[in-house]
Amino acid sequence: MAFHRIFVVDFAGVGLGEAPDANRFQSVGADTLGHVAVSWPDKLNLPTLQQLGLGNIRVDHPIPGVEPIDQPSGFYGRLHVQAQDNRRATGLREMWDFTGENRTETVFASLPAAGYAVSLAGPFLSYLQTQSAAQRFQVGSNQDAFRILYDHLYQPASGLAYVVLPDFRFAGEQQDVAAFAEALTSADHYLAQVQHDLGANDLLIVTATHADDPTVSATPTREYLPLLAYSPSRPVGHALGIRRTLADVGATVLENFGLAGHAAGHSFLNEITQ
Repeated sequence: MAFHRIFVVDFAGVGLGEAPDANRFQSVGADTLGHVAVSWPDKLNLPTLQQLGLGNIRVDHPIPGVEPIDQPSGFYGRLHVQAQDNRRATGLREMWDFTGENRTETVFASLPAAGYAVSLAGPFLSYLQTQSAAQRFQVGSNQDAFRILYDHLYQPASGLAYVVLPDFRFAGEQQDVAAFAEALTSADHYLAQVQHDLGANDLLIVTATHADDPTVSATPTREYLPLLAYSPSRPVGHALGIRRTLADVGATVLENFGLAGHAAGHSFLNEITQ
């Protein structure tokens, strides 16, 4: 086991620009983070995410206010949704579902069966409500979600905590750029405290399961999604490239806890532990 605990924060709604198949989903030109940055009258200031490497994901097309830095502390890349549909639950299922020997199973059920704790917090879609093996918390705001995450930082149990931030989806649906920018700024602040409180054997993964560009009428939008990974024991990161499926996140979690044989995607665990 490389990491004792893994914390996954889902910035659900934050995209990084149109995916190659954007034309199939009325998303040509979509760029959630880029459009919010240029539409926001104040400079977008996300120091925690920038230090983790968010700006380094797009060195060819820098995000105003979140430019690349020389030595990011995190590992950084982007995810592409592999599934052929684009509903809100599509990416969520892709990230955490896999085909078992006899049926479709989930990471959220496999870890408890192996003796590891799993906690889920978010604005519950039906998919999360069915994960009865996990401890579940319903939250209505990013602040509530981070409060749950803070509580779990002080619990010693080995396992996974997955937290979905709801404010980006709401802002995207309502095409409210200001609310989206404010949610990003506050989430960056909360994330700094999470990063500070991580133990040496903890892994933080920041990602997203869908995009919601508030400047585009289509919702959700088909975009590349962020992938950032950080551990205090590995303070210098590097690029993880473009991952062809969100299932790489679930595969990484499974491999960390010795369940790699069940994975659907390609784990990046060895890329952040070498």
